[in-house]
Amino acid sequence: MFTRGRARGSLALHCGLAAAMAGACAPSDTPPQLSEGGAAAALAMAKPTFTATGELQRPEGYREWVYIGTPLTPNELNPPEAPFPEFHNVYIHPADYAHWKNTGEFQDGTVIVKELVTVGSKQAVSGNGYFMGEFVGLETTIKDAQRFADEPGNWAYFSFGHAYPLAETAPALPTASCNTCHDASADDDWVFTQYYPVLSASKGGTGTTADAADAAPTQQVSTAAAQALTGDDDVPTSADALFEYLQAGKYTSFAREAEAHKSVGPHPSPDLVAKSTVRAYFNGPMDASLKAGNATHPKGSAIVKEFYDDNDQLSGWAVAVKAEDDSQNGQGWYWYEVLSTTDGSSPVAADKGVALCWGCHLTGRDFVLSSYP
Repeated sequence: MFTRGRARGSLALHCGLAAAMAGACAPSDTPPQLSEGGAAAALAMAKPTFTATGELQRPEGYREWVYIGTPLTPNELNPPEAPFPEFHNVYIHPADYAHWKNTGEFQDGTVIVKELVTVGSKQAVSGNGYFMGEFVGLETTIKDAQRFADEPGNWAYFSFGHAYPLAETAPALPTASCNTCHDASADDDWVFTQYYPVLSASKGGTGTTADAADAAPTQQVSTAAAQALTGDDDVPTSADALFEYLQAGKYTSFAREAEAHKSVGPHPSPDLVAKSTVRAYFNGPMDASLKAGNATHPKGSAIVKEFYDDNDQLSGWAVAVKAEDDSQNGQGWYWYEVLSTTDGSSPVAADKGVALCWGCHLTGRDFVLSSYP
């Protein structure tokens, strides 16, 4: 959570999260072939940028990020008046949360946003309490070893105001405004993770049962074994070649899900409204890696997902290919989606690091959401 003193320009951050985007605060790449909905999703995945004079641009799309909590220190419990009496809705960038979840560390580039909301009503049908009122401010903290090399922990803090309309840009606040308190009292790397059970439960894959399962030790497929499984299992990573590959049905010999089912993700039917019925196919390296329960998958691992329309006719495909040894927070995967089986000229996505795709797949094991068939 961020903390601000009585002076409006004074701010401190009481919260915790993680970073995983390559390059501090650089916006995610948005492939030119993204649909309108995809562009919106990519905007939500983009990190805030800096002006030429070093001021931070106000973050956009942060309500689509990972929400980690809402601390509240009301006036009634801090008489005569609390220094920060608002609700503090705190969000962390999804890639940063994924890194925290996997490693228990906030990597360089971590972005955390805190939205300030007044205390509104103190009564509801459920009883007496504190209930949210109006949005009144926005604050951000960023960890950037290059840009903030002289700041404690390489964290800098920004306030876009405590009244609307908010400022479009903000300079870094003085070190004494925030870092002193964070240094003295925050549990993890200048972040008050002790007030965010979402972070405590997921730190480094420990805590909740689900997170512990994600981090369970597994038997990795050896490099030699992975190479032995390639060959016919190679899936192209260029749009034209991949479309021809899909049309030819070369993936249909792969291991596959037992039956088609409704997609649990945003993959649409051709009318872009209803969710498609889908069926996933796993090439040799991916099949072996899933069978072994690997935490990461070898380079060359691929999944092809078929889409079916309401008449159970094949209507398109989505493809994910691990193109690099390191997933690079989704940047090392090639993502492809097309909503036609006859025309491959307008794919929804066809590139490495498509934000629309990896943003959804962040919660999967090494960006794979499908279960072993």
